Amino acid sequence: MVANSDAEAQWLWTHGYPTENELARLETLNLDQLKAESQAGNKAATVIYGKKTALTGPFYKGIDILRRAAVAGNLYAYYGLSDVYASDSNNKNLVDSLAYLRLAYLLGDAKASAVIASRGLSSVENVVADERAASLHKTFSKYQRPSPRPLE
Repeated sequence: MVANSDAEAQWLWTHGYPTENELARLETLNLDQLKAESQAGNKAATVIYGKKTALTGPFYKGIDILRRAAVAGNLYAYYGLSDVYASDSNNKNLVDSLAYLRLAYLLGDAKASAVIASRGLSSVENVVADERAASLHKTFSKYQRPSPRPLE
């Protein structure tokens, strides 16, 4: 998540995205350390904590952590949800994975479109993911207003 301007860096920080260095640091922490950082208010740590919890179990506890973060305005949490559903686990669901990225896009992260394109899903899968994202936008994010990412 590299910023191209000060405005974009501020937007990323406000919406829970870590810097490359912060992400590398967080990924070395264990669950207890991540939980402590999350409880101290580190939004990126909350996402990594939720993601690691979902992937190592219990799955739905991790999903709940990520969903709560997303509802609280942490757009990076949608990337965490996407990563969990894209992983090679019993809960793999590429359509849901793409839908969460699309929701990040709808809520203002225009650069999520590049990640969406890189997933290589079929046209039918993309349509289903778009429909799922629209449903999530209504029920999950309760029509949260977009906060556009600066593209300077």
